[in-house]
Amino acid sequence: MLLTGMILCSCDSNEQSKIRNISADLERIKRTDVLLVSDHTLPHHFNIDTGGANGEERIFIDPTLESLRDKLIDRGLSTYILNVEDMTIGGEIIDKIAFEAAYALYDEVLQAAVVAQATIVAIHYDADLIPAENYGKNAAYASAEEDGEEYGYVGGIQLILDERSASEATLRLANKIIHQDKILNQLHEVGFRIRPNYHSEIRFQANRTMNISGHSAGGAFLLEIAPQDQAARLYGTPDNIVEAIDGPLSSLASSIDQFRKNPL
Repeated sequence: MLLTGMILCSCDSNEQSKIRNISADLERIKRTDVLLVSDHTLPHHFNIDTGGANGEERIFIDPTLESLRDKLIDRGLSTYILNVEDMTIGGEIIDKIAFEAAYALYDEVLQAAVVAQATIVAIHYDADLIPAENYGKNAAYASAEEDGEEYGYVGGIQLILDERSASEATLRLANKIIHQDKILNQLHEVGFRIRPNYHSEIRFQANRTMNISGHSAGGAFLLEIAPQDQAARLYGTPDNIVEAIDGPLSSLASSIDQFRKNPL
């Protein structure tokens, strides 16, 4: 709350007018079972390394979230999608001031979702294969081999939490998705690569959304659906990809529904 105030006070009146009043969002979240979040900025908006894979991850995320939302609503769960540009009046982020203010409000909605004990789900698409020479010797992730070639990064399906913020509910939900319902395996059966060594493991990394959301008694997780470029090679368009993963998304919706009904 303090951060939001500091950012908004630093803006001139013209810039402030571009940021929405989110009181209605904060009221809505009290009645929300599942909050779906996209995290990244749209390709044509101002961003600071927030465009995701190839700077265009939202092109793939958005139809995936819409499909998952519909499946959750069909199961009787109050669900909506939160995008960072939703925090602006015109739905656009055009400069750094609007960027910072919009993300501050975005975080405030996430915090309200934690208080409301919503289940918070971030859906991403991962980078694919990054050559070692392009990745750097001091990369955050260990190099890996794929098809006999050494890469600085081999992306893939994975479930991510932040170890600084992982409630018992978040850990139970993550383990249900990976071990009991085998959602990662179902995505793999569609043809996507699971990130090496994460077939049956939760991946912990520092992540802004999960650091806020992981405290929720409703559970939270970030799911990398597929390496984005690999998915495009296999299925072409984002809509075709969503059609291909209809089964795994239905299973994921059922996992969330079952967990909401029986969290213990």
